[in-house]
Amino acid sequence: MRPGGRIRIAFVLCTTALCACAAPPAVPVASPTAPAPAATLTPRVTDAPTATPRAARPTPTPDRRPVIASPAWFNDATLYQVFVRSFYDADGDGVGDLRGLQQKLDYIQSLGVNTIWLNPHYPSRTYHGYDVTDYRAVNPQFGTLDDFKALVGEIKRRGMHLIVDFVANHASKGHPFFQDAYGNPRSPYTRWFLFKDANNLSYDSFYGVADLPEWNHSNREVNAYLIGAAEFWLDLGVDGLRADYARGVERWFWEDLRKAVKAKHPDAVLLGEVWDGEPSTLQRYFDEGFDALFDFPWYLRLSGGENAVGKGVLNGAVDPLLLQPAYRAMLQLYPRGAQIVRFASNHDTNRIASSVQGDPARMRLAAAVSILTPGIPIIYYGEEIGMRGVKGPGPIYDEFRREPMDWYASEAGPGMTTWFRPDNRNNRPHDGVSVEEQDGDPDSLLNYYRALIRLRNEHAALRDANFRMMDAVPHCPTCMGLWRWAGDEVIAMIFNFGGQRQRAMLDAAASPAPIGAPARFLLGEPQPLDALEIGAWGAFVISWQ
Repeated sequence: MRPGGRIRIAFVLCTTALCACAAPPAVPVASPTAPAPAATLTPRVTDAPTATPRAARPTPTPDRRPVIASPAWFNDATLYQVFVRSFYDADGDGVGDLRGLQQKLDYIQSLGVNTIWLNPHYPSRTYHGYDVTDYRAVNPQFGTLDDFKALVGEIKRRGMHLIVDFVANHASKGHPFFQDAYGNPRSPYTRWFLFKDANNLSYDSFYGVADLPEWNHSNREVNAYLIGAAEFWLDLGVDGLRADYARGVERWFWEDLRKAVKAKHPDAVLLGEVWDGEPSTLQRYFDEGFDALFDFPWYLRLSGGENAVGKGVLNGAVDPLLLQPAYRAMLQLYPRGAQIVRFASNHDTNRIASSVQGDPARMRLAAAVSILTPGIPIIYYGEEIGMRGVKGPGPIYDEFRREPMDWYASEAGPGMTTWFRPDNRNNRPHDGVSVEEQDGDPDSLLNYYRALIRLRNEHAALRDANFRMMDAVPHCPTCMGLWRWAGDEVIAMIFNFGGQRQRAMLDAAASPAPIGAPARFLLGEPQPLDALEIGAWGAFVISWQ
């Protein structure tokens, strides 16, 4: 969750332990559910000469970083973020719901996704749901607790996983405990919140938003209440918690939450939102008890910031070397076992299609670099079809980043949500951005996403923790390269973050593990490795086994 108008934290000078780059700047009609013929990225073998592999490298220096016991299943996850209100409407009231989500599991699975992150599904007084009034119930606009249980059961039957939002920093002004304590110093819940006057009329809230009073985590009753709520959903079969605004909550709460959760549900994933541009800040939250964190340092450099358009590495505005510290932190800074979630946009940011000003090549580049490079990828609903979304001009803001999922070319049909349809919305009928318009087109963005996720699912090297950055890609100053490997497979990948065609060179002898010939091109047309013609905003992914 992000407050409006929050000042961005500037990137500081990279330490030599993490990068060898200059200090980066501050960054500010039937429903189409069954998968249609999908785009395929068919591996192609090249007869081009391959450099003679070097001998196996010596055993590396022992890694003395601490180890955390994170859930192994999450390493193989590909996530799909669902803003329930906007996704699919099963009862015809214009608002998405849990039964609608269940009806669209075929579509989600057709992407290759195996894990869903559900934005808040709790009762709330706002459309976004981050002001929770009851932590053990379902928003009646979304359905019932039985609907939630049915959704969990169907997700389990399909071998998928479900993560739910968990809001521990603040409650709703409408929460019954706060209602009892507000203006009532004798209330038993006075110490549950952070009142600042003797009459319980002034209180601390999330970034000063009166509707979001903050919990008092110095009160163990509060912590027991919230941890009990987390266990309630995990006991129903939920596989993990996405902790909203983790930075606002004291360390001891996260440590206690981890202890309680892992005692009963050792495979549950604890995923934290730590919105900061520095890997060193994220490191501290792994120490506090999280298995996984969103890679905000990487995202902010890639996009130029959550409100940016035409900025960042993805738009060629800054050097791609600025992405390297985020990757190197995975190898040198974070604990072993730490899990990093890679995203190109979410409900609090401009959508990637708007960030790149609708350029199809850069949309595909964003998809490739977020899905295939080290980390656990997440796709924000509609990103896979190129939905646009930028922060609104006010007084309505983030609703424009959370518009109804475009299922149909006409934006009308069964299940289409209609809760937000202003005249100045970002997405329009017959704009080429809908599941209906792209599902059957093998060259569509939708089927490109499917093909990329298929590659990740089929190649263990694209999910394994082993990787190494290329210090540079010879002859391509706008390129970033890295190696990945697992078992007997080695993969090299090169991404061109520039608007000009480049001729790059790949030295196969620089592989971190022995490789053989021939090379297979998983992405990009086969070419000689010493003269790779990489298009503007293009990518190569090359495999040896």
